[in-house]
Amino acid sequence: MRLSLISKLFLLVLGVSLSIVGANLNTAFADDSLDGKTFSVKINEHGKDSDIRDDELIFKDGTFFSTDCGQYGFEAAPYEYRATDGVTMFITSTKSEKEGEIQWEGRAEGGEISGTMIWSKPGQEPIFYKYKGSLKK
Repeated sequence: MRLSLISKLFLLVLGVSLSIVGANLNTAFADDSLDGKTFSVKINEHGKDSDIRDDELIFKDGTFFSTDCGQYGFEAAPYEYRATDGVTMFITSTKSEKEGEIQWEGRAEGGEISGTMIWSKPGQEPIFYKYKGSLKK
């Protein structure tokens, strides 16, 4: 009786543990991770194709950082990703005490990356941007 109860408890704990691991967004093969990668990108405000800025998007230790946005006080932030069939999608939200919040989403495949960002600042309409680039060598 006691062995049966212990076996059932073990199976319950194992089942819960596996479901927690399976629900984690950051499940991917090691080579699908963005960590340790830096992408050189061109960013421009949606509809303003002549105003292009250079940026570097850095993925390190589970965080995301934009060097261009760093000058406005935006700090590194954790990112979430999901990889399927060689394509890695990610999302994150960076914040600056004075400049608001930027929501990032992107897609990396091979050595290429592209995506959008929305810069929201209190008292102003959100500004929509797009970016595209490649893995820095």
